[in-house]
Amino acid sequence: MQWLTKVYRRYQYFWKYAIFGFMAALVNVVAFWILHSILFEHYLFSNTIAWIIATLFSFFTNKAVVFHSKSTSFWHWCREFISFMLTRGLSYLFDTLIMFVGISLLFWGPMVVKIIDQILVGIFNYGTSRLIFMEHNQKMRMRHNLMKRLSNRNS
Repeated sequence: MQWLTKVYRRYQYFWKYAIFGFMAALVNVVAFWILHSILFEHYLFSNTIAWIIATLFSFFTNKAVVFHSKSTSFWHWCREFISFMLTRGLSYLFDTLIMFVGISLLFWGPMVVKIIDQILVGIFNYGTSRLIFMEHNQKMRMRHNLMKRLSNRNS
């Protein structure tokens, strides 16, 4: 049981992201399904709206729950939000390309393509989210460790 606890602690950000990333993917897939299959909207429009909803969900859950990022100021929050949206904008392009190729060129079912799409995009999003939210926390840890070493030398 100890090894399980050790693995969880070592990869805690990954496990949390996996849970909340799955929830964001679920939000994306359900929103896409409602828009495309129930309201009969075009798949690219449905994909865009689903992406917006899921991306906003992801920003707030990643910031608060997964990476415990605390904004020190309004500008810091804006920087995180803009960085997050820009990187997710890249994933949106990837997302849209997968949807277009899968549905318009390969003639696969929209929901099958959407699920494959969310797996591939989720992997990309984990890496970029970690970079954005962990940057500030890593800087704070480095400062804390440096101050700790300096205070130990002076003692």
